[in-house]
Amino acid sequence: MTGRPPADAGHERLLSGLGSPLLLVLTGAGLLHVTVPSDVYLRYVREGMWPYLVASGVLLTVLGFAGLGIELARRLRETTDDETDGHDDHGHDHGHDHGHGGAKHVAWLLAAPALTLLLVAPPALGSYTASRDGAAASGVEQTGYEDLAGAEVTPMAMEEFIGRSVHAPKTLAGREVRLLGFVSAGKGPDTWYLNRLKLSCCAADARTLRVEMHGVKAPGNDTWVEVTGVVTAEHVPVENPVPTMEVGVLKPVAPPRNPYHDAPPAEG
Repeated sequence: MTGRPPADAGHERLLSGLGSPLLLVLTGAGLLHVTVPSDVYLRYVREGMWPYLVASGVLLTVLGFAGLGIELARRLRETTDDETDGHDDHGHDHGHDHGHGGAKHVAWLLAAPALTLLLVAPPALGSYTASRDGAAASGVEQTGYEDLAGAEVTPMAMEEFIGRSVHAPKTLAGREVRLLGFVSAGKGPDTWYLNRLKLSCCAADARTLRVEMHGVKAPGNDTWVEVTGVVTAEHVPVENPVPTMEVGVLKPVAPPRNPYHDAPPAEG
């Protein structure tokens, strides 16, 4: 035995002081990448979270670079005389790392989410989530609904349409309504669902709003469409607020900038 530490021990010692700052930099860069140059963050959180995400990204990046600077400065201050003492300490550290090296390696897994945001941002929630979640009965609150204006077709937010169908169905009787949402498969070949997902804070608390469609063959899952039609259900129970619609016109459209903002489709 030569008394020299293993090569991988030297490698771990080289990275031991750099790991935490690098993780901070990666995480901060990932947050800034999905907020400042793009709207990718809207796939995961509400739009109002933007300033907090940017501030967090800046803070994490600054702290990470500061940590890297401090560590590199410390290493530059080491002298040749200190290197001899470092060999003795290295032998001690090697024994310590032997017991905790696995924890250090596991810590690097924290870099995976940041790298995912930087390289391959996950898409927004879609038909898979809507099909699993079902309809959120508690999400449609009773409110006062005025009669609709005399327009031939009324663009309407999904939540308002469902609320009217549950609590004020007479306001929809015989009226053509235009809705915007994405497609998911129905219970049979002749039915499909138009869905919207709404957030309270982030994608983890998304709830589903859906309308059952009839009369037109279903587009592919996750296709965004505008649907013009007439409600067919005379009564929609509060415990299962899924109204049915007979489709007259179906128009594929591009996904909206904010997929979780339940707004009426644009006029035209």
